[in-house]
Amino acid sequence: MTERVFITGDKHRTFVPLFGLAEKNELRDTDVLLIAGDAGYVWDESYIYDINSLQQIFPGVIAFIDGNHENHELLNSMKVSQWNGGRVHQVGERVYHLMRGEIYSIYGNNYFTFGGARSVDKDRRKEGVSWWKEEEPSLNEMEYGREQLINNIDNIDYVITHETPLLARKYISRQKPIDEGYIFPEVLEDWYNIITKSERFKKWYFGHMHVDKEINSNLYGLHHDIKIIGENKSIRWV
Repeated sequence: MTERVFITGDKHRTFVPLFGLAEKNELRDTDVLLIAGDAGYVWDESYIYDINSLQQIFPGVIAFIDGNHENHELLNSMKVSQWNGGRVHQVGERVYHLMRGEIYSIYGNNYFTFGGARSVDKDRRKEGVSWWKEEEPSLNEMEYGREQLINNIDNIDYVITHETPLLARKYISRQKPIDEGYIFPEVLEDWYNIITKSERFKKWYFGHMHVDKEINSNLYGLHHDIKIIGENKSIRWV
């Protein structure tokens, strides 16, 4: 039986894509689903109902990095444990939040993950209710991520971030503007230039931009697409 890792982009608390995935595939308890940020299922104190629904639809492990539209305060209050070699917040029995700068080994491949981004609509949101300042990575978190990347450069197969490296934005027609003083996309471009020097590195996936777009052979934006890692085919739910 082939071990599969699915990956998709921002889901914003919807279950429709997972129903579509289940309709088109015979899902197994060995399957893993990765979400590149803005999963949105941990949004308020009723999150456990969403998590239970996720686990009923998808029989395997669901693991997501954080985007900018998450309840970071609630996520950060959860127990930190270990999963496949990296730190996680355990959200449910089979649901994990993959923390910033961690590396996870899944079915023979190593994944470097780093969540977070700045909301362009934060002026229309309320702090502590629909917006949390922890959405944007701190300098210490970015320093930790860079150290992890450099120290493990020859062991990383895939990179998953919510924000995109700066270079990708010119290929995205509805790109989100860069706020003054927001350095994270530039930091990610630096990391991209570092990791692409590794012979082992295969592909970098990002969310946030709400596009399904191949920027180049090793940089891919995800939104509606659900892909199987290592395969070119995309499973569309719209």
